[in-house]
This record gives sequence, C-alpha cells and structure tokens, in this order.
Amino acid sequence: MLSKNRILVAAAIILLITSLRLYNVENPFSTNGIDEGIHLLQSKMVAEGYNYYDDLNGDQAPLAILVFSLFHGDVMACRYLSIALFLISALFLFLMARRFGMDIAILSLLIISLDFTLFRESRLASLDLFSASLLTISFYFFMRYLDTSSLFHLIPSSLLMSLSILSKIIPVFMVAFVFIYFFIIKRKWRDIVVVSVFLLIPLLLLLTLFTIPQLVEGIILRQGHRGFDFYSKASILLFIASSFIYLASLKKWDMKNERILFLVAWILLILVPLMIQGRTSQHHFVYISPPLAILSSLAIREKYEKRKTLLSIFVIFNIFLAMFFVFTAPHDISYDVAGEVENITDKNEYVISGNPIVNVLANRAAPPNLTNLAKYHYPETTLGDIIYWLEKNETRVIVLYYHLSEIKGLKEYLDNSSHWQHYKRIEGRGQILFNGLIPEFSTDVYDIYVKI
Repeated sequence: MLSKNRILVAAAIILLITSLRLYNVENPFSTNGIDEGIHLLQSKMVAEGYNYYDDLNGDQAPLAILVFSLFHGDVMACRYLSIALFLISALFLFLMARRFGMDIAILSLLIISLDFTLFRESRLASLDLFSASLLTISFYFFMRYLDTSSLFHLIPSSLLMSLSILSKIIPVFMVAFVFIYFFIIKRKWRDIVVVSVFLLIPLLLLLTLFTIPQLVEGIILRQGHRGFDFYSKASILLFIASSFIYLASLKKWDMKNERILFLVAWILLILVPLMIQGRTSQHHFVYISPPLAILSSLAIREKYEKRKTLLSIFVIFNIFLAMFFVFTAPHDISYDVAGEVENITDKNEYVISGNPIVNVLANRAAPPNLTNLAKYHYPETTLGDIIYWLEKNETRVIVLYYHLSEIKGLKEYLDNSSHWQHYKRIEGRGQILFNGLIPEFSTDVYDIYVKI
C-alpha cells in the first residue's frame, strides 16, 4: 500500500501537471500537423450551414466536429474543451482503477497525468483525445457492469462507446469484443439486445443530419485512399520512449480475471488495427494509454520495492519534458498571419490557407472543397482545384504554407499572374513535430498573396 506521504506527493505532482496543461494553451509546443486547423475550420463552416460530407469533403466521423461547431470552431474554447474532457476521463479512470484497490487508482492517475502523448494532445482540439476520453468513461461503466451485471451501467457504457466511435472510427473493433463477450462467453441474450439498441441510438440520431451513404463514404471509404507508410509505424517508439513505464505491463496476466481480460482486449483491439492501418501517428496511441496505466500500476504494485526506481525516473523525466516544452513553446505566428489576413479581407471573402487555423483565427471561411489541404487526403487537392477558386471573385487571399506551398506550379502561377500580388512573408520558429521516429522543430514560413 502507498503511504500517506506518497499519496500527498502523488497529489502534488498531479496538481502540478494539471496546472502545466492549462498554462499557455494558446501556444501549443507541438501540433498534430495541420489536423487541428482542418477540423476547427470545418467545424466553423458546419456552424455556418455547410454539410460536413457533401460540401466540405469531410473524412472523419462527425460527432466531435459537430460539438466543436457549437463553439464555431473557436480555437481556445475547443482546446479548453479537450483539457476538460481529459480531466473528466482521468477521474473515471481513477474510479475504474479503484476496483483493483486505492493504491492502484492513485498510481494509475499519476501515470496517466504524466503520459506525454496525452499531455501534448489534451492541449489541442483533438478528435483522438475527444474519442479516447469518451471511450475511457464508457469502459468505467462497463467495468462496473462486470461487477454488478446491472443494465444501469451497461446502458451508459453502450451509449458512450457509440459516441466515441462516432467521434473517430478507431475504437470500432471494441464492439466486436463486446459482442463476443455476450454471445460466446456469457450468452446473455437480454444484455446483447440492450447493447445493440443503445449502440445504435446515437447513430440513428446522426441520420437526422446525414445519410447512410454520406457516413459510409466519409468515415470509411475516404480513409482507404491514404496509402501505407511503414515509416509512420515508428511513432510507437516515440510513444514508448516517453511512456516507458508501460513496459512494466508486459507480463503474463491471469486471463480468467474478467477485469484483466477486458483491459488486455482494450489494448490489443485498438493497437493491432492502429499498426496495420495505412498511417500511424503518435497521437493515435492516446486510446491505449488508460488500460496500460492500470496494468502498469498493477505490475508496479506487485514488485513495488524493485520498481519504485523506474516509477521515480518516469515521474521526473515526464515532469521535465512537460515543463521544458511548455515554458519554451514559441509564439505561434499563425496569430500574426491571421491578423494580417483579417486586416486585408472582408468577412464574406474566401481565404485559402495551407494552415487552416489561420482561417479560424481570422474568422474567414475557405472555399468548401479546400478546407483540408493535408498531404494525405482524398480526394487529393490538385492545382486545378486551387486555380478554379483563385479565379473566382469570392477568393481574396491565399496563404502558402506546408503542403499548399509544395503543389507544383502554384507559386509560379501566382508570381506570373497580373491579378495576384505577393503581400508579405512571415516566418519564425515553429513547434516540435513528431512524425515517424525523429522529432524535429519546424520552421514556419507563410507567404501571403492578395488579389489586386
């Protein structure tokens, strides 16, 4: 058991890391590429009446986008929402881990609070964090169901699992585990009917906004065109490097214990599909951190005297990482770019930006089919798509950045056009990027062109 002094130290560390989460959120030390900007711009335009799939070519499950749209994609509001969701899910993880003992609950909360991948992602408007948080809360209720067999716990578990999947499709394989558990292991026919009904209710409500073909095309089919990048699988090494405490969970577990079986299934049914899908990024692993935190805590308690040094190193290392990156985070120059864009455009004029968060900060919409300018996106953005909108009167500004600046022929078109003039270049140090194996600081360069 943890002593009172150790509990107080753990509480102090959790409070410190929570404070760091809330500090300087407007300047994240690392982004998830341009994904956050894409999703917030799409949320802003959904709030303005655009259809997420037909107009904006959305390629994710829609629930988180719809929730962000309630805030009109406001950057700070949605980032604080992410932090709030993480904190709520961490509380439910604590309650879940209490089924194994109070010392396990405290250790699990300490570990999950310090998880660097979760720390980084919870400071962004992240679909993965949104979905993973709902999944964690769902699994708390499912763990309670394992103890009580009560529909009172099964119903919210099913609803929240459905909401998690409808925020991002990654947890969908957990449904297979639930059905196997009820059909094959327990054969509880009444309960499987209840699960099925309450899994479907959120989907049926979404059908008031979208059709089944729209959902299938947007959530599933458009994801199948991203190709396979083996190098991106190395992101798991970055995840393990900062969260090496999770390696303690690699031991032989008693699979006859339903709670342990459930935690292991949670990890494997998300981790395996993540690793075999086309592209895998570090932020995807936020889904498996909660069960790993509990299993690691169980393993540490089992041989605490031998493993307390490992735990101490993990705590010190991740506090250092969090403090270093938060306190050295550069000013995000997308604010400066957005300020320039806002000054030279009217609210009804379109802005094409390689970093869509500029649109959100400047409160300017983009041409509907140009909200997602990521490298790996279907349908792929072509030079012709961009020129079409450059020649329409509604488009006033284009900001070359990231993939947009790499599209062959675009810069030449702008430089040689009598209708477009280079307005300003803004550049500065960017955030640290985690892509594949090697983290690196980016140099952000924005070239602003204005129609004359």
